[in-house]
Amino acid sequence: MTVVATHETFPVHRAVREVSLLKEPVLIVIGLNRHEVPGPLVEAVKTVWFEGVDDGLALFSDETGERFEIGELPLMLLAVIVSPEASGDKDRFLRWLQQRGAAQLPPVIGWGRGGEVEAVSSLIGLVAEGVRAGARRLVLSNKELRTLRSLNDELQNRFASLEAFLNRHGLQPLDLVFSNEPTENPLNPNVLASASPEGISQILPVASSGVSGIAVHVEKPASRHDIKLRAQLVALEELRIIDTWQIASGDLTGGWNIFGLSKSTAGLRRTLEFRLLVEEADDDVPLLSMGGLQPVEMFQVRDAATGSPLLKNSLALQVWAGIPGVTLPSHANYIPAQSQQVTTEEGFRDVPIAAGVLEHASLANSDEVSFEFEAIMPLPAERAIGCHPPAEGITIGHLPAACPPQVLRMSAKAYIDNNRAADIDFAIVVARDLERAKALFGEERQPAAGEAFSGWKTVTYGDTAHLSAFAGEKLDIWQNVYFATRMAEPGGNDFAWAKFANFRAVVSG
Repeated sequence: MTVVATHETFPVHRAVREVSLLKEPVLIVIGLNRHEVPGPLVEAVKTVWFEGVDDGLALFSDETGERFEIGELPLMLLAVIVSPEASGDKDRFLRWLQQRGAAQLPPVIGWGRGGEVEAVSSLIGLVAEGVRAGARRLVLSNKELRTLRSLNDELQNRFASLEAFLNRHGLQPLDLVFSNEPTENPLNPNVLASASPEGISQILPVASSGVSGIAVHVEKPASRHDIKLRAQLVALEELRIIDTWQIASGDLTGGWNIFGLSKSTAGLRRTLEFRLLVEEADDDVPLLSMGGLQPVEMFQVRDAATGSPLLKNSLALQVWAGIPGVTLPSHANYIPAQSQQVTTEEGFRDVPIAAGVLEHASLANSDEVSFEFEAIMPLPAERAIGCHPPAEGITIGHLPAACPPQVLRMSAKAYIDNNRAADIDFAIVVARDLERAKALFGEERQPAAGEAFSGWKTVTYGDTAHLSAFAGEKLDIWQNVYFATRMAEPGGNDFAWAKFANFRAVVSG
């Protein structure tokens, strides 16, 4: 233990008089009797009489003669009025101010017999100068405030422009906040096959705020594509199901599969648990990759029914944060949530375009392109639309009033369904009418308020492109969705079975 001694005293409670000297304008009187100072002057401003200095403390008395001492510098010294015979006391007071660190000494006004009027005039002049200085400071403050407001407006405009640019080009941040990479396991355990009918569970080792997707690594997909699986994300504190995914085994691909949330998580911190089960008993289930050995039992992969660990490993998984489905890594397979939670809370919702809406897809530019067959083919069973490109030019499809209000992003998957097809360009647009959509497909201008354009993406057979069209500003109206294809190289459009699938909208609120 260390003890520090000091000669200084630190009063716990300041006297009311000392506090008033720190908060009010003060007039100091030196060498004058109380009856020599006019009563109206004492009533107009806080007035004290200087009595001397004792052990570093200044001694004063008030208009009643009661003495007190202060150790701190008065903050608003108006002036010092002094009798000609008290110059020694005046010098002593000014030295005390300097010792206490006064940046500027107060004006000294002589108060002699017959010179009272001049002294009062000097005081009035000081007050007038103080008023003028205050007015100048107010004007300068107003100018600085206007400048700051202008700079703030400019900064806000720059942020808005940057945000719109990021929206147009799909560059909003989607951060990988946790990754447990797959490792080789000589036992090659299939945890889905060995778990109870309730499936497996895995606690996520991250904070719940901002989570938008959980990626699971599949080492070997199932040979059957029709096995039904169900995944859930659960908040353990209240056993609340945050999102649900109903998928077939064919939806899972080898490598990373991102289970995207319908809305980024927010609110109080919760312990998140990812659950996965096979709804139909079958030995031919996907083989999930495992991470390294996990010494903390809480984070080992568990049987969802008993809660007991199946292995001393955790699943190979990743946790993503940001707007759901934005700027996905090209190597990942994105699986959106099917839960239809409708809330009025702030955040983002990932809304699928219903299969019934896809049935209303039609050819929008029939005056420009023609085919001997239907160029636009709704495929509700596949949740997809076929869009056959012409040899030259573009084919534009139309989904009327399919884009909901307050949209941030309209997205779709694009792929080619014939191995003999040449490369095809795909794009989607959100706009009010066809003419506006054509201008965006032709890249003649930037999207206006509420509009969105994904840009053109070239797709080769066997690849899948994720198209994302971001709206720079949100509108409270339903708008049309337009989708288009063209040959990457003009000509050779035989077998060009281009398809758009999984139309989805991320909306605010």
